[in-house]
Amino acid sequence: MKVLSALKYAKEVLSEIENEEYAKWEALLILSHLLNVPPLNVYLYLDKEIPQKSFLKILEERKKKKPLPYILKTTYFWGRKFYIEEGVLIPRQDTEILISAFLELPLEKGKVLELGVGAGIISITLLLERKELKVFAVDIEPKALKITKKNAKTYEVEKRLFLIKGDWFSPFLEKPLFNAIVSNPPYISFEEWETLGEEVRLYEPKSALVSGKEGTEFQEKLLKFADKYLLKGGFLIFEIGYNQGKRIRELLDLYKWNYKIYRDLKNYERVVVAWKENTLLKVESL
Repeated sequence: MKVLSALKYAKEVLSEIENEEYAKWEALLILSHLLNVPPLNVYLYLDKEIPQKSFLKILEERKKKKPLPYILKTTYFWGRKFYIEEGVLIPRQDTEILISAFLELPLEKGKVLELGVGAGIISITLLLERKELKVFAVDIEPKALKITKKNAKTYEVEKRLFLIKGDWFSPFLEKPLFNAIVSNPPYISFEEWETLGEEVRLYEPKSALVSGKEGTEFQEKLLKFADKYLLKGGFLIFEIGYNQGKRIRELLDLYKWNYKIYRDLKNYERVVVAWKENTLLKVESL
């Protein structure tokens, strides 16, 4: 089967389970995978033959609502390709807001702690964008650490990335160690989980998504304890759910943090940058 025909057929099949624009993008990702070229380069190979059996197998799996990144074992973040498997959360585009927010801060070097590393996309992206950083990445799941290690080696940052098995702050003594703490914590409530589509509920790890009755259990844990591990002038940067702005502001005030909240492309409040009074950066500069 030629690429041109495969693209057309894939778009038709995928349009049955998702909107037309996303079907078009996923069709490109499938052909990109089979050709081993970047997605937008697929159009340069329209007359090239692809292995039809492999192509149809991917489509069959996708029709069963299995997320494409798990089928291809590939996901894209911040313009880079990362390895991924079932058992770790698929990165969302919204998390790129966290990277953007971090890169605005005066943190060219120092030590960063990531809580809940997943596939390592946040830690590795920060290491690639800030050449003098060191990142300590914690996850309770051995599989997440294994996948992160694989991705770190791909991008040759493994010497500046320290992987630690543990539950959030538990591996560390309660003292200031880090210039920044970053996290994309679980932020979905039990009730919201039941309303999510099959792609998420059947395949993605519930433990990486659900955060108690209100969906803010892990964020409150961050706000309650993070300052004990931050050096003077340090920052806490984390992601929140699209509908959690009001509750998160209440928690920020309760635990006496200064903060700025960044919005995503849909104008939802999405990422919090928080700091204590002793932070040297002036509020107006944010």
